Amino acid sequence: MAYDDTKWGGFAKIIVDTSTMSVGDTVRVKSMTTGTNYDKQVATVGTPLIWDKEIFKDYVKICMVQTINDTPTEVGGVYRELDYGETAYINVLDKTTLGGIQGILNAHQEGSLLAIGDEVDITVSGSPVTFQVGAINLYDSHEVIFVAKHIQSLSETAVDYTSSNLRTSAQAFYSSIADKDKQFIKLTSRKCRRNADFANYDDYVWIAGTQEALNQSVLIDGQSVFPIFVTQANRIKTWEGTAKAWWTDDSWSSSGAYSVGSDGAQYNNSISMQLGLVPCFRLTADS
Repeated sequence: MAYDDTKWGGFAKIIVDTSTMSVGDTVRVKSMTTGTNYDKQVATVGTPLIWDKEIFKDYVKICMVQTINDTPTEVGGVYRELDYGETAYINVLDKTTLGGIQGILNAHQEGSLLAIGDEVDITVSGSPVTFQVGAINLYDSHEVIFVAKHIQSLSETAVDYTSSNLRTSAQAFYSSIADKDKQFIKLTSRKCRRNADFANYDDYVWIAGTQEALNQSVLIDGQSVFPIFVTQANRIKTWEGTAKAWWTDDSWSSSGAYSVGSDGAQYNNSISMQLGLVPCFRLTADS
């Protein structure tokens, strides 16, 4: 979209993209010099919000404003130094939604705005499910891997994850994600161990492999190491409030698969056992 870059007598101009926002969302430009807030609400998604005559040469914060516990709260944000006559184009800065994080990725600002362990809730079967940023830019640039904070279901597995009940459960989880969140999740090409060889699969929601979950030294094309799992304690996941073992997508024999125990250590379990499903998915920049 083209914008009018006319400069008004020394005033700076800020243009905020709203393509990943919703009607009624509030964006704030705050003068860090005077503390003055300039708020605008989204009236039409995709129509940019524009600040011009209010803003002079200044150091400003641009962020979302959301009501949390009945209190208007600044969420996310970046800081910009504006000079006289400057026009600044800003993408959505809210990192509490997948739409907001997609905007951050599209703006190529994930390195400064996102961190390992950041949490975001998505809607699954009408209820919120918390995911954490598990990796940033480990597959391609401007990409984030999300990992469920808790175990989502229990299932047995198979020597070949691609034909297992566990994979079926992961696909069912994806099908239950609300469209407002599902639209941002990208298809991922994966490779898992299948006893003595490997198997390829392409899914929107998947589970971590041994290299990712357990930081193993054996490299598997299509897997990467999640920094959130660098310590044994980081790998502990709970089911209904109690720590429980969960599956990786790799098998080690004709009757067993690798798992992460309730203590966060590696275990080799019988594929007939019911262990946890910890879903993962990824978002990438559109360009």
